[in-house]
Amino acid sequence: MGHNRVVNKRTKQKIIIMTKTTTVASKAFVAIVAAAMVFSLVAPAAKAATAEELQAQITALMAQIAALQGGTTNTTTTTTTTSTCASIPAPLTMNASGASVTALQNFLIGAGQSIPAGATGFFGAQTRSALAAWQSANGVSPAAGYYGPITAAAIAAKCVPTTPTTPTTPTTPGGSTTDLEGEASLDLFEMEDGQNDEAEEGESDVVVGELSVEFTDGDAEISRIDVTIAGPSNSNAYDAFETISLWVDGDMVAEVDASDEDNYLDEDDGSIRFSGLEIVAMEDEELNIDVAVSVQNNVDSSEIGNWTITPNAVRFFDADGVATTEDDGGTTPIVEGEAEFEVVIEGDDEALDVSLSPDSPDSANVAVDADSDTNDVTIMSMTLEAENNDVDVNDVIVRVETTGATTTDVVDEAKLVLDGQTFKAKALLTSGGAPAAFADGRSYNDGIDAVWYFFDVDGDVTIDEDSEIDAELVIDFNDTNDAARYQTGQQIFAEVTGTELGFWDTEGANDITPDGGAVGETHTLVDEGLTFDVTDISAVRVSGTGNTPVDSAEFEVEVEVTAIGDTFYIEDSASTAFDFTLLRNGVATTTVTATPSLGGTGVTKSGNRYRIDEGQTETFTFKVTVLPGGDAGAAYRVQFDDLDFFTVPTGGSAVSQNFIPAQDFRTNEVTIVN
Repeated sequence: MGHNRVVNKRTKQKIIIMTKTTTVASKAFVAIVAAAMVFSLVAPAAKAATAEELQAQITALMAQIAALQGGTTNTTTTTTTTSTCASIPAPLTMNASGASVTALQNFLIGAGQSIPAGATGFFGAQTRSALAAWQSANGVSPAAGYYGPITAAAIAAKCVPTTPTTPTTPTTPGGSTTDLEGEASLDLFEMEDGQNDEAEEGESDVVVGELSVEFTDGDAEISRIDVTIAGPSNSNAYDAFETISLWVDGDMVAEVDASDEDNYLDEDDGSIRFSGLEIVAMEDEELNIDVAVSVQNNVDSSEIGNWTITPNAVRFFDADGVATTEDDGGTTPIVEGEAEFEVVIEGDDEALDVSLSPDSPDSANVAVDADSDTNDVTIMSMTLEAENNDVDVNDVIVRVETTGATTTDVVDEAKLVLDGQTFKAKALLTSGGAPAAFADGRSYNDGIDAVWYFFDVDGDVTIDEDSEIDAELVIDFNDTNDAARYQTGQQIFAEVTGTELGFWDTEGANDITPDGGAVGETHTLVDEGLTFDVTDISAVRVSGTGNTPVDSAEFEVEVEVTAIGDTFYIEDSASTAFDFTLLRNGVATTTVTATPSLGGTGVTKSGNRYRIDEGQTETFTFKVTVLPGGDAGAAYRVQFDDLDFFTVPTGGSAVSQNFIPAQDFRTNEVTIVN
């Protein structure tokens, strides 16, 4: 009996997987028995034959037997040579492909097995049937059509020329005195939960249980394991599972077709047997055997739910070939424990999460043109994340709202850029107090300032399992030249809330209603005026010294100001140029001395006003110095509110424009110590 040694990575124990090979000893044994049978058959005729004639008959028969066995015999040594073939790495199973599969197919074809398609390099049903037939014919069990370490060893023995030494008497299972030592006793055989607590419809080889095995007083060869797999009331294991298999150190060592009722010891209670295992565990070293299931597709509702796998019995041999069977009976059973797992519907825990992307634009002034459309402005960006399955996107709904104008007057076209693909809005859903419907009958109802945009993605975008993509809402704005549309100062924002998500069409294994949502920042549209971009903001406490022994605070914001649609002018007097709010402990106050100042870095002046030419950007510094007196322990901050500007260098009326976005113009707090 030959063997392969495998080292278990988790426990470092040596595992010996025994494989049966045809040795010269067995061939010689067969030949001798056959000769004896022939001799007994021809004995009645011996009276008529001379001793020389009888010896010649025996010699000829022995030569024929030797030829059938693939070798020659003589009186001193026995040499057996079989055909050579390339090494074929294990494991290989259904749907595998490559050079190793081709080598296996060539071997099977050369061994007389039928693969009608030939050596295609793809492991399909024909290859599995051919391999199962070869396994059955060559004593490899189970003959399941799986190419694992046992089959690999058996094929290797057929392929590699050998020159055996003096024949020995064949051993019975478990009787290998070469590899096993001692009189083994089972000390531990316990089932516990495996790596997975769920097995989904259609999933293959899901490890749901783990057997821990340990022997004392010697090594042992496990030849058989019985388990029971039980599920919900009125369920049947053969209606739920395709296969149940055993794995050692990542290699399958046994597999049973669990969909066939005839493979159960008792199909009613789900008991099943793995036999012909030939797994050897070494003395005092814990061996772990994983139990895996493959779940059928479209499992009936009666099979969906909680299942258990319980060990019933184990049979093993010690070094002397003595067989022992341990079961779950007796007052102190060694065989015990169970593994629990759940069979779930395909896609049972799949999900799609929607959130505001970290890259979504902050609130800002958006420059729009008075005479032509302003295109490709991103006003919101979302993150879509698929969980536990791939998700196909079919329909997306986004709500856009404007303040002070009808949204359709502001927006010329809405587009959704989804994972790099652009989809134009297929329908505008507005409402003037009455529902407006989709073509497929879905409807919404809101005020005239809101529009729902429907994007027909039609499954063209798939979000891979446990990954995410970006979805940007991009707007083309109408020009503002028509007074019936909108003017400078119009605000706009977009959102996706539970209402919108309820009408998204997304699916994995099943239809999915997304979770979460996203609400974008509010943007202000400017066709004639100023836009602001903060480049620096600070809040500093200045310790009092000399004649000013109390602390003060300096709040400062540096802003790039851009003129849109015309040339504008700003007073060089801070007290009239900008407004601010001083906050003391979070509450607005006017009882503390706060002095504003304004500076324009390299900005051209016309008289007492700074000039910003149309389309140009200039940098200004707005500063507020706070002297609170003896107000020790109070926290101060400044909110810069708005800027006044003119359309002429002298005279005229000022136009006030808010600093947008407001949160960017709010300083940190400064605490006054004395």
